[in-house]
Parts: sequence; C-alpha cells; structure tokens
Amino acid sequence: MGRFLVALGIMMLVVGLVMPYYKTQQRLEGTGPNVEFTAQQEYWIKSYIIPPIDVGTPINLSVLSDRPGRTAVLLAIYDQEQQSIVGPALVNVAFAENQKGLAVLTNAPRTSPYMLSITSYNSSYVFSLTSVWSPFYEFRSMTTFGIAVVPFGLIMIYYDGIAERREKMFEAAIKDIRRKTQPKQ
Repeated sequence: MGRFLVALGIMMLVVGLVMPYYKTQQRLEGTGPNVEFTAQQEYWIKSYIIPPIDVGTPINLSVLSDRPGRTAVLLAIYDQEQQSIVGPALVNVAFAENQKGLAVLTNAPRTSPYMLSITSYNSSYVFSLTSVWSPFYEFRSMTTFGIAVVPFGLIMIYYDGIAERREKMFEAAIKDIRRKTQPKQ
C-alpha cells in the first residue's frame, strides 16, 4: 500500500506541476441565463473564468442575444488572488437598441486568467470563446495532494519494514522455541 501511495503521489505531483503547462486550442461555449425573469429579477449576470492565456494569443469571442439591446458583455483580465478584474477590459459592450450580436477578435495583452461576464436583461444568449489555454489548468491542486500523499506512503513503507522485521524475529523465535522443546530422538 505504501508503494502504491508513493507512486500515486508522484503521479499527482507530475500531473499538478507539468500538465497545466500543456496548452491547446480550446473552445468555451454556453447559453444562458436559464432563469425565470420577474418584476423583481429583471437581469441576470453570469461569469466564466478562463484559464491563463499567453500574451499575444488571439481570443475570438462571439455573443448572440435573442433580443436587441438587452445584453452586456465584459471580457477582462482576472486577478485570482484579489478576485477582481484588472486594467482596461478587452471587451466592455452594452448592446445598442438594434444590436443582437457581437463578434470580437483580439489578442491577449498579458499572460493571465480572463473573466467573461454576460449580463442579460430579460433575454437569453449563446456565446462562444476560442483561444489557446491548458485544459488541465484545474489539476494544479493535485500538487498539494501529491505533497501530502508521498510522505504518507514513505512512512507506510518504513513502518511496514519495521513490522516485517518484527514478524520475522517472532517467527524465528517460535522456530527456535519449537526446536528446543522438541524431544531429541
């Protein structure tokens, strides 16, 4: 069991440390807001966090609303530590009275996570965001588990060795006692 835990912990460390650096073309799609609008609830804000996109990488965003002038879109750099948007937004548009859609092609101004926020006022929307980021970004947390599992596995291997030596000593003592107590012929 200890060897299994060490192997599992090392695998978690590799996945948590290496895999988030592997980046490929990704597409985030969605619809919304999937809520019932009432007189008390006339709008709905839905936010999506996009893993870090490298500086200069193209970002393609398209949003289509079912009603003109009833949607606002914000795409900006997101600071995960402060949990806030940073600097000027890449896209900050409230649809005009006759506007139902938006298509934007821009480049990432810096390497960072991004936040897409769509506000719908008694309307629904479909969106698509395409760029290059790591599909394994969320696996970073496996590093913490790997750091905990590896020492636990090593401790199990160590104590298993001690228990095995005790068991061998006990078996040897039993054999010695049996040999001494057997009548000689």
